[in-house]
Amino acid sequence: MRDRIASGIASLLRTGASRNETVLQINHRLIIRHPSKPAILLVSDAGRLRLPAFASEDRHTAEVGYINLAVQERFGLRTTVLRSLRHSDPLVDVVVRIHELEAHGDGAPLPSGMRWCGLDDLPSGADAEDADVIAEWLAADAAPRAAVDGREWTLPGWFEEVCGWLERALAHAGVREVREIVQLRAWTSSCVLLVRTGAGTFYFKAVAESVRRECTVTEYLAQHFPDAVARIAATKPERRWFLMTALEGCKLEDVSDVMIWERAAAVYGQLQLACVERVRDLHALGCPTRGLDALAAEIEPLSADVTALRPGEPDGLSTAEVDRLHAYGPELRRRCERLAAGGIPLTLEHGDLWPGNFLVDDATCAIIDWEDVAIGHPFISLAPLIVGLGMFQPRLSSREVTQRLERAYVARFAGLVSPERLLEALRLAGPLSFIDMAVRYRYQRPSVVRLHPWMRDLVPQTLRLALAQLDTEEA
Repeated sequence: MRDRIASGIASLLRTGASRNETVLQINHRLIIRHPSKPAILLVSDAGRLRLPAFASEDRHTAEVGYINLAVQERFGLRTTVLRSLRHSDPLVDVVVRIHELEAHGDGAPLPSGMRWCGLDDLPSGADAEDADVIAEWLAADAAPRAAVDGREWTLPGWFEEVCGWLERALAHAGVREVREIVQLRAWTSSCVLLVRTGAGTFYFKAVAESVRRECTVTEYLAQHFPDAVARIAATKPERRWFLMTALEGCKLEDVSDVMIWERAAAVYGQLQLACVERVRDLHALGCPTRGLDALAAEIEPLSADVTALRPGEPDGLSTAEVDRLHAYGPELRRRCERLAAGGIPLTLEHGDLWPGNFLVDDATCAIIDWEDVAIGHPFISLAPLIVGLGMFQPRLSSREVTQRLERAYVARFAGLVSPERLLEALRLAGPLSFIDMAVRYRYQRPSVVRLHPWMRDLVPQTLRLALAQLDTEEA
């Protein structure tokens, strides 16, 4: 769902593109740690030793598979990315990203022009930018390495430990031929590995302590609703690790069959309805409750947060948009009150239901990436799926098709209230879905945003989606 920069705001939210749509080049500079010694890799460049570097097109800042591939192709090393250290502001045409990597293997001889340099023997007269990067890294690395928020994948040695666990877990499941383990993604919330075996493909995911619920909820849903989520092959709950069998099919965003979109909406609605009686379980698994009263209380502070709205800045809200947001404040709070009084109980709420989070084929539909899962009003979920239809499959987008998806979804809730009230509740919830997203994005940690600057745009972008829905209703 995030492998390319597609058009439309939904794609910006999935890829982290926003300003970067105009970026011509990403320059990556790499600190590559020796597999076992206190040394880093330096390469000869015009007679001087420099940090390894390469240029690429823009990619989501969580994607790291292409970085490891570039290192293997250029320098002959097998690596994993431990963490990103710096990301220059993407307002300019050339962006610089600094990464720390760990090399793996037996320390085979390096190609000509490359050498491992001990940390006590770094060359003098290094390039000024390289010297600054190395000094910054050494200062950060001098402190005891700790897994902040449980992000153990940032620690040297973690990848080898996981590889050992994966081989043992797969052997226990009867899979003994592990052919390849490849790092795909690594950032503040998770690390994802691709595991190829003689018996098929698996995906391993480790999540941060702050989103532990993704591990516990995914395992719970796989146990009780195996046809609606990824199948779990093994878990290590105390480390927040889970191994999933790869799903067949493709992302819903790439599907042009309306009936499959209808089936996806129906599967999600059925899952939500089935979880109404499991709210106590979900709470015990760590799901927070995002109630409508709490959302209503956040609307005014959000509308007044100049830092989050960024009026007048690139990709921030315009003055006119800020004025419209303030004008809609009373209406948004009324919607919260009416929705809460509508007789529809709280249940499972995905929190990020873009079509890229559905994997589908002719017979199955699985919902993935439960990082933002919570207990909330079910209808808050659906708007990203509907909006995503227009962004990823614009030829399908029409009022008739939208109504088909809405009816397929609300039909799962038949019997709770009348069909008319269900559709009215869905209308009320549409803009609130994006207000809820904006509220959550508003609380992103500054340290995270510094490494992923595109996150600054998420509040304005989601608020634009809410305003667009409100304006359409008034037109």
